[in-house]
Amino acid sequence: MRLPKMPILNFLNRKSKKKSFLVIEIGLERISCAVFEKEKGAIRLKGIGKKSFSRQDEVFDAVLEALDSLAAIVPDFPPTGILGISGGSLETVTTVARFTRENPRKAISPKETEGILNKVVDDLDTGEKRILFSTIANAQIDKVKVSNPLGLKGEKVELSCFVAFKKSQEMELLDRLMNEIDLKVEKVLPSSFAVAKSLENKNLKDAFIFRVGSENSEVTALVDGHISEILPVSLGFSQPQLLPFAWRAAVNKIEKDKYPSLIWVFADSDRVDLEKAKDLLENFDWKAGLGFEISPKIEVASSVQNFSPSDIGVYALGKQGET
Repeated sequence: MRLPKMPILNFLNRKSKKKSFLVIEIGLERISCAVFEKEKGAIRLKGIGKKSFSRQDEVFDAVLEALDSLAAIVPDFPPTGILGISGGSLETVTTVARFTRENPRKAISPKETEGILNKVVDDLDTGEKRILFSTIANAQIDKVKVSNPLGLKGEKVELSCFVAFKKSQEMELLDRLMNEIDLKVEKVLPSSFAVAKSLENKNLKDAFIFRVGSENSEVTALVDGHISEILPVSLGFSQPQLLPFAWRAAVNKIEKDKYPSLIWVFADSDRVDLEKAKDLLENFDWKAGLGFEISPKIEVASSVQNFSPSDIGVYALGKQGET
């Protein structure tokens, strides 16, 4: 049943501090809405509202209900925010653009990388899907790997362009939702991309980031420390005997010499028992099941800065608002 929209619209139209911003995360089975405040180079959570859902056609109303819950804690909503997306029809692709620069002594500018990225995006055949997010995931300049090519010089350049897209009808729903709540969205990105970026200090090389829900999961493959693929899977913790099929689907997307040495696990909601998920992963025969020579190390997410393991996605999106 639809909630009345006027109370939420009133909240969103109120004035708020410029340093605050709203995060809306559409998870696999739960909506999380949070208000963050920038404070001395860090972020502080002011409040969070949540609402579970089971089908994509419930997302619209679930967001409104989560916002209504948040309004009881934080009455003044910021006019700008960040939108994070998981699951649904999300699809990703990484394309390597290789080119020789005419002036290798000139520093690489944002305009130059943006032009390459835009060309890659324009050349993609997404069918009936629309682009959700695109970025330069990593680069190589004159055969030297770099995390950020901007400001560097060189002749032979390779840019790994990461692009995420979704079905047009789901994107249209998001557009309608943002218009409904009158929110200026400054960033839209896959939540798992934000989670991977928040783990950069762990120096993960070849790894899987496994977001596990009750009925759905999402696997993010890191290759050489960079995001290669985000794969939503319609299998969750309620069917543990079928989860190896999710891992097999993810493994099939990467090269054999890049098999993950680590699987980092976090929960989509507090309904998931992460310790049981860890046991399931550790007791799986990776060699017989998927051809691994060595079983990967399993690491479960722990609380970070007062965020529970099931709120890692919200925290990671909040970190995106620091800049």
